[in-house]
Amino acid sequence: MFNDHRWELRDYPLLFEARKASERGITRHSLLHTPRYPVVVPGIRMDRETFVRFRTPIWADHSWQRDALRFRAALMKHPSIVAGHALAARLYGWPLPTNLMTDQLHVCTAEPNARIIQPLITLHRSKNFSQRMWFDLPILDAVDVFIGVGPDLLLHDLVKLGDAAIGNWHGRPQADLKELQTQVTERSFLRRRAHLLAAIDLMRPTVDSPAETDLRLWAIAVGLPEPVVHPQIHCPSLNWIVEPDLGYPDKKLALEYEGDHHRASKRQWTRDIERDEALRNEDWTVLKVTSRTNYRQLEAKIRLHLGL
Repeated sequence: MFNDHRWELRDYPLLFEARKASERGITRHSLLHTPRYPVVVPGIRMDRETFVRFRTPIWADHSWQRDALRFRAALMKHPSIVAGHALAARLYGWPLPTNLMTDQLHVCTAEPNARIIQPLITLHRSKNFSQRMWFDLPILDAVDVFIGVGPDLLLHDLVKLGDAAIGNWHGRPQADLKELQTQVTERSFLRRRAHLLAAIDLMRPTVDSPAETDLRLWAIAVGLPEPVVHPQIHCPSLNWIVEPDLGYPDKKLALEYEGDHHRASKRQWTRDIERDEALRNEDWTVLKVTSRTNYRQLEAKIRLHLGL
């Protein structure tokens, strides 16, 4: 039903049809004139003081929960829809550019005559698509989402999205790279097929975060050799395999991107120190990268180490 065991039950406001408010003991005056029952989508309201619990991924933020709540409200009005396009990408937890991180609900249906006339709901009709249940929500299969949203993204953004889909950012991969390539190659009448294939050619399995993708694509863009994603290094001092974010195994150079959580978590910070010491014991050089890194200096350090 979902690809990751890391979930928890979270509280969501109860949804109900406005026309059935009286059945819940809600007066018309309370419905229309108190802040307790705001509109979620036309015809569906929520009760801010009554809650129900739904399975939610542990990585989900307030924006994800809001999308899930609004989509559940839309399902009450239109039971045949499934989440698609940017909405599905957001529910999968994939990174998107800011222009697609909006309140717009993109939904799909196989019913040819279906219509939804609401300003914040975009309906896509298609005869053939695959769907699955994702945390109790009907959603397009990951491959269909990649194919649907991909033509609207720049190449860099599409590679980040694809790396998240086939990588480990939010648990186990949600799509398989070979299957994705096969579907994009063999399907008929795809928008911007060459654009999709160019992104697939740059995608790499096992990527843990969009920041790793950004760093790898930056290296390629400035003319550096492409670093290996998670090179495996046996470290006897730890008695396990260490996998830095990116690296050049032939030159024993590791690149580690450190976000804010590396500093906020004492456990993560300790593990980072142990990892770096173990790598240095094996004669590896570790370059740390953060959001404040001077990339010109970083490029110079990499070139010097690689002898370029």
